[in-house]
Amino acid sequence: MSLIWRRISKLAVVAPLFFIAFSIHSFKHLPFPYLGNAYKRNIYNATLGFEGIAVVSTGWSWRSEGLLDAANLTGLKVDIPNQPKWSTHEVNAFRGLDDTTGEKLGPGETQCWLGHINVWSHAVEHNWATFLVLEDDVDWDVSIKQQLALVAPAIRKITKSTSYSTAQPYGNAWDLLWVGHCGDFIPPNAISLRDESLPIDLNVKYRENDGRFTVLTTEPQQRLVHMTATPMCTYAYALTGDAARKLHLYSKNWAFKGVITKDLAHWCQAGFLKCVTINPELFHHHKKAGTLTSEIAIVEGWPSNVWNVDFTANIKHSARCNSRSPTLVSCIDEFGDSEESQFAKLST
Repeated sequence: MSLIWRRISKLAVVAPLFFIAFSIHSFKHLPFPYLGNAYKRNIYNATLGFEGIAVVSTGWSWRSEGLLDAANLTGLKVDIPNQPKWSTHEVNAFRGLDDTTGEKLGPGETQCWLGHINVWSHAVEHNWATFLVLEDDVDWDVSIKQQLALVAPAIRKITKSTSYSTAQPYGNAWDLLWVGHCGDFIPPNAISLRDESLPIDLNVKYRENDGRFTVLTTEPQQRLVHMTATPMCTYAYALTGDAARKLHLYSKNWAFKGVITKDLAHWCQAGFLKCVTINPELFHHHKKAGTLTSEIAIVEGWPSNVWNVDFTANIKHSARCNSRSPTLVSCIDEFGDSEESQFAKLST
């Protein structure tokens, strides 16, 4: 079993400033199962209702340090398993041909795959029934627990869960919950919820991975829950233990055709995994001022931006930014004069 360096967060005493009130609304008027206090207690625990939270990380850096600060602020406990230093031979042995481009995966893309498999192994070793995977540059809102409590009944409804166990607040009929991504197609049968923790204009200013803004929903502050379609990016996702063991066994055959996002999405589409997407995402990657934020881009030699300010797209009240601020702030974009972006001004 690999050694783990772990920080157990202090249980944050959240001031009234951080309290967000939610109301649930579905344009389909679906009868949601009531999420009682026992369910909420599990979601409000240090692992968000999962049995563990594990982080994909190459080691100590601004990414992991900021993630731990955000976890402390929001009362989360995370494991950061030691990641092996894979040899060139091991990386090349894993690199299959992409059936779209006919080219091999790049070494950075391959190491990303191996990092996720390493976290799956960690979860399997700990026999977790469910767990959340985070990439180490990820960020989330200070109200993440309330957000997950909001979407949990919709997850149970759309997956047709048969479990009433409070130990399974998200139900028992899913394999993967895609909670951190950079976009997914929204099918017409998506369940819509009113989420007041969303930026008021995110429905018309949703930021895609290439920096472009797009219209996401017809109404402001809509959070959608739907079966996974064509997601991009693996900032954060939850797996069941059974799904992790299946994927871990499959990985021994090196039977991968593309980058991790592509393969996971394909397995969701093919029914190999039963997957649910939360849209807009609950987790997004953080951009740190003065740094090249993509480790894959650095290894691959791809062009990458250096940002002037810290920001996290599509997240109203970043846990990373607020872990360094005495007052509630937003750092949703790189524009210092934006109504939703005060952190750059306050931190200078």
